Amino acid sequence: MTGAHASQAQQAEGGPDDAQALRDLHLELDRRGLLEPSGIWARKLLIWIPILFLSYLGLVALPFGLLWLLLVPVASVAFLTMGYLGHDAGHYALSKRRWVNDVWGHFGMTFLCGFSFGFWRARHNRHHAHCQETDGDPDMQFGVIFSVYPESSNWKSAFGRLFLEIQRWAFWPLACFYWAGLRYDGIRDLFQQPKLTRIDRFVLPLHWLVLLVVPGLVFGWGAAVAAYLAVSCVSSLMTAAVFIPNHIGMRLLTGADKPSYLEQQVTTSRNIANPRVMDFFYGGLNSQIEHHLFPRVAHNRYRAMRPVVRAFCEARGIAYQEASLYGALAAVGRHLGAMTAAYRASKKLAAPAGSARQLTFVEQRRFS
Repeated sequence: MTGAHASQAQQAEGGPDDAQALRDLHLELDRRGLLEPSGIWARKLLIWIPILFLSYLGLVALPFGLLWLLLVPVASVAFLTMGYLGHDAGHYALSKRRWVNDVWGHFGMTFLCGFSFGFWRARHNRHHAHCQETDGDPDMQFGVIFSVYPESSNWKSAFGRLFLEIQRWAFWPLACFYWAGLRYDGIRDLFQQPKLTRIDRFVLPLHWLVLLVVPGLVFGWGAAVAAYLAVSCVSSLMTAAVFIPNHIGMRLLTGADKPSYLEQQVTTSRNIANPRVMDFFYGGLNSQIEHHLFPRVAHNRYRAMRPVVRAFCEARGIAYQEASLYGALAAVGRHLGAMTAAYRASKKLAAPAGSARQLTFVEQRRFS
């Protein structure tokens, strides 16, 4: 193998050249003070924990009306923020002390959001390591409902094939019920992942006790269920609006693709351009490229990191994509529609005798 080919192979596998480039970027960001620890979460918790409990108390105690309706988005943003707390804790971005991240991760994600923080952290780390890989990224697996890449699992079930025809239009309405799947997963994980959910098995019941059972006993079951469902559905829609545009519609990777780690993290992620005042709503995840490159950095550093990372990528010919929220949501819709078109094309390309001809790699890339 020639020296040039060896160098290319090393970069494709995340070799020395790729590692050196990341070290250079890390040094530049460190020189600018953008990797310094931050006390952002201590300040945010002082604000958002009281907002969460007071707004939720208002929802279970007040009669239905204008004030009740106004409290729903307030409480939903507060719950979304607690999800961000668990997310950052999962990356050990809150503190250099492991126990601090563990405590707040279980508080925000298991207790308040009703998920399994222990198993979610392991699953989410796989997403970072295998971002947009059709056979390795757990966030690419939407079960038997949605298809986000050719030949996904729902192409193999009658219900999934039927749903393919409407998935572009049904995605966002159904995103309101994303919470049901996540909380079901949280309960299931207690039994299927006992080693990873040792703490969750004690904390997760508190979620249902504090947010549903106690309010039901004190204020009535109608008020408790209405508050729980309203906040769950609205916060789920908000969660989907933040997380889904980060990757859906971006580059898909199959087993034939061998990008470097740097290229994979950048080209499979999309940043969202928004006014600085809205950064609190995104929890730093509007800077998805920077987050994937430096997941342990405090999220309030990401906006300042953007121009440095963008220039770094442009100098190396690595595509750095940023879109408005509207543009990103439109790209998600186009991608879901493209998967429907890919399925229809696969049926037309099938052999007349009904043999199971699959799309070729070139055909898959055309529709991805």
